[in-house]
Amino acid sequence: MNPRHISKVPDHRKAIAPYNFVELPEKVVEVSPESLPQENRYCENRYTGRIKCTLTTESPLYIRCGLTKEEFECGAETKDLPDFFYTNPLEKSTKPVIPGSSLRGMLRNLVEIISFSKIDRVSDHQRLFFRAVAANSNKDSLGKEYKQYVSPKNIEAGYLSQDKEGWYIQPAKTIKNETFAWVRDREINLSNIKKFNADEYHPQYISISYENVDRYMSDRANRLFALDVDSPNIYKAKGVLVTSGNMKQGSESSPRRNHCIVFEKNSISAQLRIDDKAIEHYRNALTDFQKKSPFDENWGMLNENCSVVFYYPPQTGNKVGFFGQSPNFRIPYSPEGNGQATTVVDFIPSHLNNRTNSSIIDLADAIFGWVKEDEEKKLPQNLRQRGSRVYITDAKYKFDKNGIWYKGNPDDTLIPQILSEPKPTCFQHYLVQPDEIKADQSKLKHYASQPELETVIRGHKLYWHKGINLDIEHPEGNNASGTQITKNKPINRGVIFKFDIHFENLTNIELGTILWILDIAQSDKYRLKLGMGKPLGMGAVKIEPQLYLSDRQQKYTKLFNSNNWEIGEPQTPCQNFSQYKDNFEKYLLSQLHANEAYQDFQEFNKIPRIQMLLAMLIWEENPSPQYIVQRRYMEIDRKRLPRIGNDPNEYTKRPVLPTPLQVMGWDDNRRINNPPPSPLNSANPTKTPKPKLKGSDVGKPIKKDKHNQSTTAKTKG
Repeated sequence: MNPRHISKVPDHRKAIAPYNFVELPEKVVEVSPESLPQENRYCENRYTGRIKCTLTTESPLYIRCGLTKEEFECGAETKDLPDFFYTNPLEKSTKPVIPGSSLRGMLRNLVEIISFSKIDRVSDHQRLFFRAVAANSNKDSLGKEYKQYVSPKNIEAGYLSQDKEGWYIQPAKTIKNETFAWVRDREINLSNIKKFNADEYHPQYISISYENVDRYMSDRANRLFALDVDSPNIYKAKGVLVTSGNMKQGSESSPRRNHCIVFEKNSISAQLRIDDKAIEHYRNALTDFQKKSPFDENWGMLNENCSVVFYYPPQTGNKVGFFGQSPNFRIPYSPEGNGQATTVVDFIPSHLNNRTNSSIIDLADAIFGWVKEDEEKKLPQNLRQRGSRVYITDAKYKFDKNGIWYKGNPDDTLIPQILSEPKPTCFQHYLVQPDEIKADQSKLKHYASQPELETVIRGHKLYWHKGINLDIEHPEGNNASGTQITKNKPINRGVIFKFDIHFENLTNIELGTILWILDIAQSDKYRLKLGMGKPLGMGAVKIEPQLYLSDRQQKYTKLFNSNNWEIGEPQTPCQNFSQYKDNFEKYLLSQLHANEAYQDFQEFNKIPRIQMLLAMLIWEENPSPQYIVQRRYMEIDRKRLPRIGNDPNEYTKRPVLPTPLQVMGWDDNRRINNPPPSPLNSANPTKTPKPKLKGSDVGKPIKKDKHNQSTTAKTKG
C-alpha cells in the first residue's frame, strides 16, 4: 500500500495553494494486450462513432499560438507573442481555435485518474538539489539533512584537476585542522578584486598571500579567519581567494561580508576521485548563475577557470559525491547518501511507474495508444507502440454571449500576474506527509527520504476553480516590466466552440470511460480546466456531448443516402448513455476488488480518489472571499492579513498542504476499515483462486439498443 497523506493537517500547520492533488491509486487496472482489437478492421462487438461536443468557456481562456516560420527565424520568443491560437491568419481576430491536442491532453489526464491507470508523462530529466544554510537542524528536517553534509566541521577544500580517468580533487594543506579560512571583506587589500555590490561583480578565483589565520571569539561557529590578505608576493602564506556567491548577507543593502581562502595544495595527499554519476547529476541541475562566467555553460565549476572546490570528504574507498563552488554549496537530494541526485520519478511507486512497468497496459493506454521507451528492445513488438482509437478535432468558434475577447477589442493585450513554473522541491506540498509525523516541521519527509518506504508523490496535480470574477492582470498593468513578463489575449467567458471526438473499436467499458468524464463536464455542479493561467482561475469550461454510434455494415453496403454520402450514422443522437457509464463503474469496482483494493467501497463515486477529483472540479460562479483566499499562492513577503503563520515569509515554517477532502471539509474515508482478511490468512484457510479478468471482461448483460449489435457486456479491451 502506498504511504498516505495526513488526513487532517492541524490548523496551525495548514498550507494553502491554488492547486491540490488527487492521490495515487493503490492498484493499476490492467488490460490484456491480447484483448485489444486488430487495427486493420472493425469489430462488430465494439463501438465506432463520434461524440459531438459543444464547449462553453465559463471563465477567461487563453491558449497561446505557436511561432510562425518567419517569427522563429527572427528569434522571437513565444512569451512576447500574445495571440490566441488560430489556424487561419486572416481570421485570428474573429475565429479563435482551441487545438485538438489541448482537448486531448485534458481528456487523457482525466481518463488516467478515473481508470486507475499508471502515472505517465512525468519527466526524469530534472535532478533535485537544495541548500538549507539557515535552517535549524533541530527544528527542520531539511536543515538536519543539509547539516549532515554541509557544516563547518564537515566541509574541506582542495584543487580541481582532470585526467583521462575523469575529475579528481587534490586536497589543500591543513592549518589548525582546517583546509580553508574565511576572510572579512575589510581584510582584503587587493586592487583587482570586484566587490560584491559592484555592477560588474562575478565570482573570482585570485591567488593571494596572507599574514596569519586565527579564530574570533565573537564568531559563534568558531570558524578560522585569515588576516591581512594581499597580493601573492607580500606574505609567505599563500592561497586562493574565492568570491563565489551571488547572494547578499544580512539586509538587502548589505554587501557580502565574508569570502574564503583555500590554503595551498597538499601535493603528498592522496587524490580524491569525484563520482562520475554525481558529476552527471550536478551538470543536469546547473542553475543560470552556474552557467555564467567564470563557470562553464555545460560543466559549471568543472572547468579550467575554477581552480578550487569545496567538498564533503568521502568514506574510505569511496568517491566524492557532494561538492560545490562555495562552502555552503547546493547538495543533491540523495536518499542513498552517495551524492547521486534523485528525481520526482523516483518517488512514483514502482507498480505505478510507466518506466519500471512499461509492459503493463492500462485503460488510458488502450484508448489513446502508446509509444514505450524501449532502447534495449526488451519488449515484444506488439507492446512497443500502438495507435490511438480516439481522435479529437480542433474546437471551432461558433458564437459568443458577451463578445469574443476578454479585453473587448481583439487588438488589446493584457499582462497577467507572473506565474512561474511548478516548484516540486516544495516537498511539504508535493510529497506525502504521513499521519504519524503530525505535520511536524522537524519530521517532514523530503526528497532525501526513502522513496516508497517513507513517502511518494502526492498524485495528479489539478487547479481549483475560482468562479467568474477573477483577478488576472498584473498589479502594475501595462507598466509592468521584467524578464518574466508576458502578454496575452484571453477570450471571454460565454464563448461557444464545437468539436468532435471520433472513436473506433471501443468496448462499452472504454466508451463508458470517456462518457463518464463528459457527463461530469456537462453537469452544472462541475467544470473541467483547460489552457494557461489555471492558478488564476482561467480555463474553466463546460462541455455538452451528443453520442452518435455508427453502423459499419450500413455504411459499407451502400455509397449514398439520398443526396448525401452514406456514413452509417443516425440522424439523432443516443438519448441516454448512462448504461455505458454504469458498465464502466461496475467494471472498475470489480477489477479493484479482485486486486484487493478499495474493498470497503461499493459505489465508484465514493472511492476517496474519485472524491478528490470531484472536489477539484466543483464549480461555483461566485465563491466566497474565504474560498478564494484559501486557494491563493503563499507569498515570501506577505505584508497584509490574513497570512499563513506570523512571519511575512509564509513558507518559513514549511506548512503542509492538506488533501482536497480536508480543504472542502468533506469526510475522509480512506481509513474507514481495514480490508477483510484473506482466506489464506484466516484461522481455517481455504484456498480461493483469485479471479482473472482480462481487458474489459465484465460478464453482465446490457440492454440492446438499435445502434448496438452487441447483446452482452462480456467484451474485451
